[in-house]
Amino acid sequence: MSEYINELKFKYGYSEELSDFLSQLLPVIINYYGEEYKDVILSALSNCEIHFQSKDEDTKEYLNSYFGVNKEWEMPSLAGAFYHNEVDIRNNQVVAKPIVYVKSVYYGIYMPFDFNNDKQVSTLIHEICHLIKGYGKLKNENGKIIDSTGLMKVTYDYSQENGILDEKNDMVGIEEALNDVETAQILEMMTGRKQEVTGYKAAGYSATRLLEHSDLAKEIRISQFRGDDSWIKYLGEEASKLLIENFDILVNAMYISFKDINSKAKRELLYQKMAKAQELIDDFVDNYSTKRL
Repeated sequence: MSEYINELKFKYGYSEELSDFLSQLLPVIINYYGEEYKDVILSALSNCEIHFQSKDEDTKEYLNSYFGVNKEWEMPSLAGAFYHNEVDIRNNQVVAKPIVYVKSVYYGIYMPFDFNNDKQVSTLIHEICHLIKGYGKLKNENGKIIDSTGLMKVTYDYSQENGILDEKNDMVGIEEALNDVETAQILEMMTGRKQEVTGYKAAGYSATRLLEHSDLAKEIRISQFRGDDSWIKYLGEEASKLLIENFDILVNAMYISFKDINSKAKRELLYQKMAKAQELIDDFVDNYSTKRL
């Protein structure tokens, strides 16, 4: 592992702190996801830079330069880090380039990354887990480009003349919730300290309960790394649809602007919708019968 870390350090110019962090993290991630995914995990980290924002760096300018594009970026204002896989059509070929970008500037204030801060480290692990489950999943099917990150799928419409025309995101909520749970469990294994699922609390609680069914957890893990829908076939269309739709409600609620819920009545409707979504997921978990041991 030390030789592998040194190669990453040389390739991307990683700091001693990041190199030491990865040397501690990677054995834990391999143990958590399973030895059968070791090659995928190591290849993913070898082919994606982890970039820490510098004090005077404009994120949008950096990303345009990094990817060789000129586009507007919708940046998460509070997220400590994000994973992005830039998909494009070049010379009639589908190409993709990933990055894990760690923010250090919030509303003009520079806050350097602290590897001793569990909350900050959690955001980095969260994005590394997205990277790992998204590695090597790009495929071209029926004239569309499909890029999977765990259970989440991004479908791109494109033309050879004009490149990417449109994109559609599916199963974002359930994958984000699962990824949050995985992140907390990995960090707990790494530090020996109890960790809570804090990013998407309501969705994370439901995802934790979902994964307590070992057969379902196994099917989900297989689908996450294959980038297929075998977990849907295992559960059935009706049950999987219930989970997908209600996890989307719980996760999307985190991104609703205050201006859209600027009255007591609007906030109450949102809380009722979230409570109903969690109730439906909990009912599913409570009544789920393990299909095989």
